[in-house]
Amino acid sequence: MWNRASDAWLNIWGLKAAQRNEVFRQLVHEGQIAAVAVEHMKDMLYCLTEDLWLIEAVLQNQELKLRCELIAPLDNLIWDRKLINELFGFDYTWEIYTPALKRKFGYYVLPLLYGDSFIGRAEIIVERKTGTLVVKNIWYENGVKQTTELRTALHSCFQKFALFNECTTILTESIN
Repeated sequence: MWNRASDAWLNIWGLKAAQRNEVFRQLVHEGQIAAVAVEHMKDMLYCLTEDLWLIEAVLQNQELKLRCELIAPLDNLIWDRKLINELFGFDYTWEIYTPALKRKFGYYVLPLLYGDSFIGRAEIIVERKTGTLVVKNIWYENGVKQTTELRTALHSCFQKFALFNECTTILTESIN
């Protein structure tokens, strides 16, 4: 989290910058949170002190096991859309309440995380009556190369999602 106005504050309305600064200062002083510098970001980020070991583990083991995951539109990972855009260059809007004619992507589109990058978004429908997971579309971010490894990871991701939703069939309609 960063020390800026954010949707991640969850109904803490009216929290002014001075109050927020004091809360962050106090939590750092108490050792509950730690400041973390991220390359190419001017703002300091903060994490729970008890989670610092996770950052250290990642920094010590640079070999990521690449896997692909669908991120739910309300997952706390993406509550702060501005921070996600700043960190990953990924601009995400959940368009479920956007009128159909104004949607850029689709009704219920899920962000796709591959390794440490948001690579796109997928519109997926679960047809419970037929037990079918329908991948209506995938929109890749600019510059994403559709490698064999990525396709394999996507396939595995969709298989896990189908299993979670008790679907026995995966149908792919169209992929951009």
